[in-house]
Formats: sequence, C-alpha cells, structure tokens
Amino acid sequence: MRHALFTIVLLSLAGRGAPAAAAPAAADTGIVVQITSQGSAELADSRGGLRVFSGDVRVEYRAGGRGPGLDAGAVTLDGKPLRADARKKGGVSYKAGRDPDERAGANPWLTLMNAGGAVPADTVRVKLAPYPVVTRPLPGQGVSRMDDLQIVLLQPVTDVWYRVSLVGTRTVTAVDMTQGRWIVPAGSLKDLESGAAHILIEVETSCASCPAGPRLAATWSSRIELEIPITLL
Repeated sequence: MRHALFTIVLLSLAGRGAPAAAAPAAADTGIVVQITSQGSAELADSRGGLRVFSGDVRVEYRAGGRGPGLDAGAVTLDGKPLRADARKKGGVSYKAGRDPDERAGANPWLTLMNAGGAVPADTVRVKLAPYPVVTRPLPGQGVSRMDDLQIVLLQPVTDVWYRVSLVGTRTVTAVDMTQGRWIVPAGSLKDLESGAAHILIEVETSCASCPAGPRLAATWSSRIELEIPITLL
C-alpha cells in the first residue's frame, strides 16, 4: 500500500498589485484554501494503468486560515467536481474519493477553481507530484538476485524529488543514476530471500511561495507512493 499526502494553501491578497513581500501577511486577513489528499495504488500494467486502493481529497476555505470552512460555491480540481459537506457545527468542506481511472504519467499541473459564495470565485494552478511512468521492471516480472536490478522511469518531471527502494525481506534504497535510472546492486540483492517483493517509488514536490495570479500567492507540498510488484528469483 502507498499513501499520498499534499497540502496547498492559497492566499487571497487585498487590493491589486500587492508586492510579493506582502504575501505572508495575507494569511492573517485573507482567504486560505487548504487541501489534503491521501491514497494508495499499484502499477497494474506496462501502459500506466493503476490499481487504486484508496484515495481522499479534502478542501476547506478559511478566513485567515482559521475557523470553520467557508462556502466557496461549486469547487473543482482539474475539472472534477468536489462534494460539499456541511458540518453540523457549521463550516463546509469539499471532498472527493478514490479515482479508479487515475493513470501514471498525468500532467502534474492541476487547476483548482471555485464558483464563488462567501469566498469570491477564483482559480489557481498548482504542481503536484504525479505517478511516474515506469518502463522497467514490468509488474509481476521475475528478477534475478545475481544481477543488478535496474529501475527506469520515463521522463521524470523537473523540480520533483524521487526516491526508489526495493522492499522484500528488508528494504534496500536504490542508487540514483540520474536521467530517470536507478540501480539496486547485485551485492544488495543476494542477501534478500527469493519470493514476492515490490519496488517502492516515492515522489514529492513543494513550493514555499509561487505566483498564482495578480492577487494570489500559493504554497504547496505533495507526496505520492507507487508500488510495482516483482518476484525475486
């Protein structure tokens, strides 16, 4: 199982043409939208299909980043509608569940939009960690413990952090060879027992202060994990 978690904070700055240095102050007086997501998946085939085990997205718009969630009207994330959930004690959250159609290699840039309510209508683009396209090894492939294990990703996204590990009877961190290639040396494989194992790929991206529009500033941090089942021979 893998778990993904990201948080996005969108600050609505007062007035037009606010300087970049004023962005932190908006958290005290402006609207802050907070997004969290978590889920789990496994690479199902060589075409980027995923077996999605679980997934949750939660969005809340708050005044100054505190208090109950505000009504922001209809909210979508990359065109997919989020469900409004009104709490008994007040406040509104926007949620989405598991996406069974999610695939590896999707565009990391997503668009968050709200139609407007207590929160004015707005749009922001954010860069979230994508599921990588893995070309080697294939799901279910047998891997000899006498040879180096090569893991190859297609077109890794720039400005994104990756870590690749082999998880068997113990966990071995692969060596980053750059340009989308990692290797687990045969010397590390021979100490593992034969049988079922999996490659674990962790991907993270973040931005402490990114431009989101003339009156907006955004920060985000995201993380995904992808498993590829293999058999050690």
